[in-house]
Parts: sequence; C-alpha cells; structure tokens
Amino acid sequence: MAKRKQLLDQLMTLRQNDPYPFHMPGHKRRSFPFPEAYSIDITEIDGFDNLHQPQGLLKDLSERYARLYDCDFCNLSVGGSTDMLLTVISAATAPGDRVLIARNCHKAVYHAAILRHLECAYIYPPLSEEGICGPVDPKELSDRLTELEQADQPVKAFVLTSPTYEGVCSDVKEIANICHAHEVTLIVDGAHGAHLGLRKDKKRLEEYFPENPIREGADAVVVSLHKNLPSFTQTAALLMNGESRIPKWRVETYFDYYETSSPSYLLMAGMDACCKFLEEQGEKAFCEYAHRIKKIRKAAESFTGVSFWKKDGWEIDPGKLVITAKGLTGNQIMEEFRREDHLELEMCSLNHALAMTSVMDTEEGYERLKKAMERLDSTPLAEGISCDTGWQTGGGLYNVRPRIKRPIFCSETEPIHWVSLEEAAGRVAGGLWSVYPPGIPLLVPGEIVSDDIIRKLKTAKKEGLTLDGCRKNGDFPVIL
Repeated sequence: MAKRKQLLDQLMTLRQNDPYPFHMPGHKRRSFPFPEAYSIDITEIDGFDNLHQPQGLLKDLSERYARLYDCDFCNLSVGGSTDMLLTVISAATAPGDRVLIARNCHKAVYHAAILRHLECAYIYPPLSEEGICGPVDPKELSDRLTELEQADQPVKAFVLTSPTYEGVCSDVKEIANICHAHEVTLIVDGAHGAHLGLRKDKKRLEEYFPENPIREGADAVVVSLHKNLPSFTQTAALLMNGESRIPKWRVETYFDYYETSSPSYLLMAGMDACCKFLEEQGEKAFCEYAHRIKKIRKAAESFTGVSFWKKDGWEIDPGKLVITAKGLTGNQIMEEFRREDHLELEMCSLNHALAMTSVMDTEEGYERLKKAMERLDSTPLAEGISCDTGWQTGGGLYNVRPRIKRPIFCSETEPIHWVSLEEAAGRVAGGLWSVYPPGIPLLVPGEIVSDDIIRKLKTAKKEGLTLDGCRKNGDFPVIL
C-alpha cells in the first residue's frame, strides 16, 4: 500500500514546483529574518505579556499598529477577521437588536447575527454586468434606514464590506454621516484593505489607493493583516477611534469570548515583524507597489481578449487584479494560468478570476503574470472550450433577493433536516448556502429556497466552483 503524502511533505514540495503566489497571505512566501519556529513557540510565561490583557510587549505592538493606521485603538487577533467580526458585532449589539447588513458581506457577519440572535434587514449593492457586487448607494441606505424607522424597526448597527474581495470601495465617509444621523453604529469589514491608509508618502499615493475606512468615520474597521501585508495567516486587527459608538470594554469582553485563550506567539511574532517592516520600509515599499501595479495595468490595455475588470464610477483598489477573458469561465482562466504558466491565483467566480497582490510581490512575479496574459490573449480563447454561458444573463450569482420566512437565528432554535437540492425547493433554509470563496451567501437561515437559487448553485458546481454549507454528499440544511 502506497504511503499517503503528509501535509508537511506537500508544503515542502510547493517551492520546488515554482508556482508564483498571486494569492494570500500577503508575505508571498518571502521571509523576514525569523527564528526557528519551535524555538519561540511558547505560552504566556513571565515577561511575554498576555493578548487578552496586554500590558507590555503586546500592548506596545498594538499601539504601534494604531499609529500606523492613525487610529486610537487597535485590538490584535490571531483568529483572523472572522474572530474580530464576531467580537465587534457582538460588542455593538444586544440579543434582539436589528442590524442592517450589506448583502455581499462575508459569512462571518451572518454567523455573528445567528449567534447573537439578531433581527436582520438587508441592503443589496448594485451588480456589474459580470455579477460583481458594487458599492452601497448612500441615498438608498438613507432611504432604507428611514423606512425601517417609520416601520418601528430601528436599526442598531449597519455592517458594510469595503473594500470587497474584488476591491470595490463604498463611500464610507458619506455612509458614516448617514448612519450617525440615524443613531446607527457603522461597522466596516475591511478585511481586504489592511494595506489601505498605511502609506506615509500621501502626496504621491493618495490619489491611487483608496483611504482606510477608519479615517472616514467608521465606528470600527476589521482588517486582515495576512491578506495584503507580510503577516502570517490568521493575523488580523480591529481598528477604532475614541469617538466610536462601541465601548472599548465591550470589545474586550467579547474578544475574550471568541479569541483562543492560548494565542500563538509565532503568529504574534509575525505581526511584530510585519509592523517593523511597515515602520522601516513601508513608504518605499508602497511606492514600488503602486509603480508595479500601474505598469501591469498599463500593459494590459493593449490586450484584446484578456483584461483587468473595472467599472466607471466605482472606486476600486487597484491592487486587486480581477481578470476576465472572452469565452472563458473564471475557473478556466485559473486552470490555464496554473497549468501553462505556474501561476496560482487567489480565487475564481463564474466569469472572472482574481490575482491578489501585495507590497511583497516581485518584479519577476508581475512579469510572469503579464506574459501569461499575453499568451492567453494570443490564444483562440473559446476554441474547443465548453463554456456554459446561460448564467451570464442578469448579473451572475448574486442577483437574488430571497424571501424571508423566519429570523436568521432559526437555525439555532428549530430542528434541521438535510435534503438534496431538488428536495429543498420551496423550503426554509436552515444554514448559510454560498459559493466559497468569496463566502457571500445566496441564502441565509430563515429564507425560502427558490428554483432560481437551486439553478445558480448547480451552475456554480458545474463550472468547478465550491459549494459551501452542504454536506459531502451534497445535501443542504432546511427547516421543515
């Protein structure tokens, strides 16, 4: 019997195969001077502080990050943005409160609502022709908050994603003004924007990278350090200012609930190394980063069949390289780059793929991506390739507005049954049904399973995407 390859073996061969990582984590497998891992893997022994009650080294580290982001308070985490979203949503609400959620939020936001037994209302961002979620319209938000107030359903907090996975940014400054005028707390999932607001040379970069939401009036902003910065996977931070509507003590309380009581000193040391890099080399690194992004975006303008997606009127983080190719699905683009060019992209959706960049990408990496796009552009893209395009009409996966039948926390209070997709039609969802990544739910608990949603999930699976929320046998949870 052949010996099964172990995870460590597989990781050790990764370098030998030479795939260039246009995916997270943001360190891009380029290492800083760092000790041997086992030699610094400790617990909270004397002199090394405690992440749950930081008074020394870890307090200093959080304050250094707060200075980098120009905010008053930074809570570091080794549980990722998921950990911090659970923490801050719980801290900002009480059971039974109503939250307004931008429907393109990550599943962790909905998990918080379920665990906290919150009443949920939604606002649906516009969709591009390619099915990419756009920015929240401030006027629509204002109208929605007014509508809920008049219906005696006041909102306690609004949760927004900015930037999105594809880099789309909302007008957080205007949105914050609207929320606060309605006495609503604004929480921003900025997981994909940890690199925003860190640049020091604002004169050269302020018109290129969007601003960080913490400087635009948000009450709390969650960032994943590991997504776009040179920090280990699972490292994240919660940013707040002194005027935040969320009491700091409540954040500390719920952080104790959700964060492991044994946080990894390896991960925290990685956050320290990342912070030192940003302090000492951040200005130069971001200038080089902006130059390289501008260069490859300019080069792509000459291609005819392959392009970087953009949409007029939408502010987009230029470091998110969303790639489309005529005649190819997102999965086919990703497979082409993997097989022919040894490039590993971050994710794909039905008709686009995402190359995620960071300050740690090299000139050689961008050159390889440019050559891959040149090669694909010179190929008869649709020749011999089966591409089901029926899903393209009407905005892709997310042009659905499910009917709500039960509160979102019904999945915690009512019996769950597992059925096939075909059997689920017309029933009430008992869990989050999504395509992952990006983890935006098509259905959340308490919503009616429609034939349209079933068709979308089947199409996503056929096109090589991963369905999330189902068992290995393909059954989905429902409430009968």
